[in-house]
Amino acid sequence: MPELRIPFDPCNPGQFYACCGLIELFELSGAQTLSKFVVNWKRPREATFVLASDAALELGAIANAVREARYKPLQRPEAEDKTPETDSIAPAQVAIFGREIVLDWWLGWFRQKASQLKCWAGQVTTQKLICVLPALLAGENLSFDEGVLTTTRFGIDPRSAWVALNLGYSPNEQGQESRTYPVVEMLGAFGLQGFRPAGSRAEGFTYHLWLSPLPRVVARSVCARSWPGCESAAYRFSLGVRGSYKYFSFAEPFTSSS
Repeated sequence: MPELRIPFDPCNPGQFYACCGLIELFELSGAQTLSKFVVNWKRPREATFVLASDAALELGAIANAVREARYKPLQRPEAEDKTPETDSIAPAQVAIFGREIVLDWWLGWFRQKASQLKCWAGQVTTQKLICVLPALLAGENLSFDEGVLTTTRFGIDPRSAWVALNLGYSPNEQGQESRTYPVVEMLGAFGLQGFRPAGSRAEGFTYHLWLSPLPRVVARSVCARSWPGCESAAYRFSLGVRGSYKYFSFAEPFTSSS
């Protein structure tokens, strides 16, 4: 059975949801997958994502599909005074692998307003996100460490964060770009559609790495809340503040009550 093994930082929620995005995208391509995580308990910032399938697993094909997919913002009934292109939180329709899906994890259940996971602000809109980020995926490389300078991001990779107090100025106010990781941002955007964290801004958000091979449907459930008998590793993160933007902070391991 073909297998991919991808090293990543389990304390980086963006990288975790990027792994989930690979599950979603390979399944959309027609593959049936089993996935699990291998945690290095002696090195808390090291883990491996293991994805197995009944079909060939080609990262280059996923990279090309994400880059060449057709994206467009959709009209929200509650935003009649805006066009989808100017609506900062419009859902996005994606035509990929001959199918059409909708990305709207940053919206509440009825799409009336943003959910607590939405991080971007200012001049960043859905239209800008889906136009800029896919084009930044270079070649067939899906390295989580591939960084570029841009002002456009979903905000799910904490490595893009800066603190104005530490820098001595605000890059946003100066119109400057900061390093962004488009592979993590785009794969994570697909991952968050099916794999949602549990919690809230007040108490923090949690996700679980499942340590035994699971199909996608079961893994989606375990991701948010594990259960007795299902071996997993639990992590909690909060939303940090960067100027007028928010971002997923680095997570910390914790002992789950399950």
